[in-house]
Formats: sequence, C-alpha cells, structure tokens
Amino acid sequence: MYGYAGHMLKVDLSRGKTKIEPLEKELASLYIGGKGFGAKILYDQMRPRIDPYDPESLLVFATGPVNGLPLSGAAKLCAVFKSPLTEIWGESQCGGFFAPHLKFAGYDAMILYGRSEKPVYITIDDKEIEIRDATHLWGKDSYETEDIIKRDHDEKFQVLSIGPAGENLVRFACINHNKGRQFGRAGGGAVMGSKNLKAIAVRGSGTIEVARPDEFDNFKKELNDRIKERLKSLTEYGTPAIMAATNSTGTLPTRYWTEGEFEGFEEINAEAMKRKLVKRNKACYACAVACGKISKVERGPYAGTEVEGPEYETLFALGSLCGNANLESIAKANEICDRLGLDTISAGNVIAFAMECYEQGILTQKDTEGIELNFGNHEAIITMLKKIAYREGLGAILAEGVRKAAKLIGKGSEKFAVHVKGLEPPGYDPRGLKGVALAYAVSCRGACHVRHMAYRPNLTGSHPFTQEKIDRLSYERQAEIVKELEDFHAIVDSMVLCKFVCLPTVGPILWDELARLYSIVTGIETGKKELLTIAGRINNLVRAFNIREGVGRKDDTLPQRFFNEGLKRGASKGEVVDREKFEKMLDEYYTLRSWTKEGKPVLQ
Repeated sequence: MYGYAGHMLKVDLSRGKTKIEPLEKELASLYIGGKGFGAKILYDQMRPRIDPYDPESLLVFATGPVNGLPLSGAAKLCAVFKSPLTEIWGESQCGGFFAPHLKFAGYDAMILYGRSEKPVYITIDDKEIEIRDATHLWGKDSYETEDIIKRDHDEKFQVLSIGPAGENLVRFACINHNKGRQFGRAGGGAVMGSKNLKAIAVRGSGTIEVARPDEFDNFKKELNDRIKERLKSLTEYGTPAIMAATNSTGTLPTRYWTEGEFEGFEEINAEAMKRKLVKRNKACYACAVACGKISKVERGPYAGTEVEGPEYETLFALGSLCGNANLESIAKANEICDRLGLDTISAGNVIAFAMECYEQGILTQKDTEGIELNFGNHEAIITMLKKIAYREGLGAILAEGVRKAAKLIGKGSEKFAVHVKGLEPPGYDPRGLKGVALAYAVSCRGACHVRHMAYRPNLTGSHPFTQEKIDRLSYERQAEIVKELEDFHAIVDSMVLCKFVCLPTVGPILWDELARLYSIVTGIETGKKELLTIAGRINNLVRAFNIREGVGRKDDTLPQRFFNEGLKRGASKGEVVDREKFEKMLDEYYTLRSWTKEGKPVLQ
C-alpha cells in the first residue's frame, strides 16, 4: 500500500513479548491512520469501563500515510488511550522525529498492553525489537533519559520518555520527545508509568513510497510556497502570536477564568519573548514552518534556563491564568514541566485553581505548608510544579487534576472548578467566543482547542472554509462550523498532519488540498465527499467509545462559571454563555451529526 509501512507492532509488557502483524487494507481504507486507527483499535480491543491503569488498558501510537515523507507538517505521531484524568477517550499528538522513524522502521502503529514487573524501555531498530531493563533510568527526568539512551545506543535513535510525574501517576503527566515536544494532554504519561514503561526508542532505515511521485514533488513545492506566504507569523513568533488576539478580544483567561484581559500582557507576549528570550528557531522533520522557539534566560534568578518555548498555551496557563507577568519564571516553569513530564495547560489550571482557593480562604498556609499561594507569586508556581510531579503535600491533591482536586478540597470549591469532562481548558475563554463554548462541550476528550480549532474563526471573524464573516458573540451557525471543523480535523489527525499547515481560514492545506494529498500519496482517488464519510465514521466511533464509558448529553456542558459569572475585564466584559442558547446550539449540533437528542450516534 502506497504511503504505508505495511505492519503493526504489538508489545505485551506483561510477558515481555513482541509481535509484528501486517496492516489490514480495510483498516487503512476505512480509517486512514492516526486517530482513525486508534478509534478502531480501542473500541474493538479494549474492555468497556476498564481502569486506565489496568494492565490490559491499551496505549496506541499510530502514524498516517503522510508520515515519513519529506513534507512540511508530516512529522506528527498520534497517541490514543483511555485517559486517567477524564476516564474517557484520551488522545494527543506530538511532532519531532519519532513518527518518521517509526515508519522507516516498518511500522504504521504500535499497540502496547500489559505491565512489566520492573521498569523497562523498548528499543526498535528496524525489525530488531528489545524490551530492556530501565531500572537505571527510573527517577530520571526526560532530558536525562533521552541523553542516556542515545549515549548507550546511537544518537540517531528517536526517544519517547516519561519523567517522574508519569512514574508517580500524576493524572495529567505527558510523554516527552526531543527535549521540547510532548504528547501533552489527557495523561498519556501516567498510562506509560502504570505499565512501568520508561521510554521507547526507534531507529529506522527504510523509505515510504508514494503512488504519484512527480505530483507529490509539485505538491511539496506548492505547499512550501504557501507556507512562506501565509504562515510568516508562525515562523517569526510561533504560537505566542495568538496572545495579541485573545487579549484584544477579552478572551485571554486571567486569574483563573475571572477576567479576559491581562494587565501584564506586554510583559509575556510574543514581542516580549522575541526581545528577551528567543535565540533560534527549531523545526520538526522536513518542515519549512520551523515554529519552535529555543529560549534562554540570560539574567535574574532563573538565569541559565534553556527551553523550547514557551508556547502560547504555556504563556497563558503559567502566566495570565495565574496572574504571573514574570516571563523568565514562565520559561523556568516550562522547563520544569518538560523535564518532569507535566502538561503545562493542566498544571497551570490546577495551580490557578489552588490560588483562587487560597485567596478565598478555602486553602490556608497550613494546607500549603507555608507557601503564599497568591495570584502572581511566580516562586510559588515553581515550587508547586515540583510538589505535583512528586506528589508531595498539597501537590498530591493537585496531581489528581481540577475535577478530582475540587472534590477532595470541597468547601464550595467545586462551584468554580473549571473543566469539561475532567479536562482543563486551553487559553480561549468561551464566554467571548461562542463557537468555542460549543466546541469545548462536545469535544471527544474534554475542553480542547485542537480537535476543532474553533477559536480561529471566532477570533478572526472569518468562516474557516468560505471566508464569510463570523460574529464571535453570536450563537448562529456555530454548530455548523464546529461540526465541519471536527470532521476536517478528524482527517487531519488520521493522516497525522500538523495543525499549522492545516489552519482554518488560511490553510495552506484545506479540504481540496487534503483530498489531493491523500490521492497523490495513496493512489486512491478521493474528494471532500469521501473524506467527510470517513470523518463521520471516525467521529461516531470515538463518540460511541465515550458513550460506552458513560458519557451522555449531561456531560456535553460547561463549568458553572461560564454560565453564571460574567467576565470582569476586557473587550468581552460582562459576557456569559447563555444556557438556553447553548442548549439550542447543542441540539443543532446533534441534528447535524444525526445523533439522538441524548447525543448517541448510530454506527454503520
């Protein structure tokens, strides 16, 4: 099959056995790869209501037909699992170099199950696969782990690893790669930790063939030309450029979702990063965008800190959300999260939640062991991150995530705990972005921005595919837009392309280019209509997985704060999500999906 390596690797960690199986053509044609593969595998092969930490809980890493090709945006790898944070569908993606090498080694996907009796890591060197003792790596941070594995084997090996947070089963622990790239959301690192799996290293020597090489070369050139034309801001500033739009629209989450504009914006925005921190760009495999930024703190208490980032989501979560305008401390917090293996979005959310609890008197210095957990205290943020990763003191409670932490803390904190289905939201306040309100509520993994990218048409005021004007404060047409965005990104995530080359409103890859690329690579002539059918199949199967885990209409909702409390500051001051209009949007969305009024799909 063109575009595919042709095999899947299964690893039984309980028995210490591996097995290579051929990739089924039907699976590839019906589900493409990536998210699609994961959906089919988890739904068919994982027991309903299984504990995410059960040995038989699956962890799947899947590529798509474009991965391993010399194409901008084709370096992503998709991970799917049952989330220990939300206890429903868990999904995350990571750029870098691991996905191409997994394909070069001969595998389109890797399915992990079981639990090793002792810490182990896996090496994949084409068809030579070994499960090795990782006792010497247990307790190391992700940077150290990657360095040791490359030293002991070869620099060309690409490494995925967990830090102490994953070992300690922090529910939002991430999986790290290439000292700065992560499977960030939903707790995949804790799933690895529960299996006593410290790392996976891969080196491949093969190649991937496309059906129409000449057309592929032309597509690649056209794509790079469009990148230079349309993605200049990403190349120059990276994702921090988004902050100007959220702050100006009053949708930059500030002081734990009470304000939409941050008075310290000028100190932590893209211009400040460029002026104070950024030293050079960093790119994933074969990518012309080079959106990654390598930053270094030159002076002050955090001097010597070097980190990839901070990305926009980290700047918001460990910055404005915590009332923190100290950019250097955010860079340091970013480095700590990367080394110890913490999702910066969830970590910032849970610390900001604790800060509000502290300022309301729900938590005291007795609870915090003397830490003054006020908004803006960057030293407290640094300390709490370490306590969370090692589950020390209050950190052991916060390591459970906002939903569970609020239940443990109690005293009315549940009323202002912000999450959807257990997942803490990213940096876009839905009170000033009505499409995002619906998108957060219906997203398959909880409050999420990348399963749909609905923030883009709301912030730009432009329909993602037709360029018609969109009012960010209107509830009209949002269901239609969210549904199409979810379908589009189901294909993007199954081909496992980077979101940044498939940005709604600007491209460079939208529906027509996506269909053309799939056809060129696989040789299967495909248009938007066929891709929509596949997208519907994937999204319905993921929803069916969640329904089986207990999700229903009652869960497709938002935190009380978004319905009941108006934003206190910014261009969206006073905005709330109107509950009646929200329910109408939800009805419209279910109708467009051909789901029942309770949100149940019909599988075909």
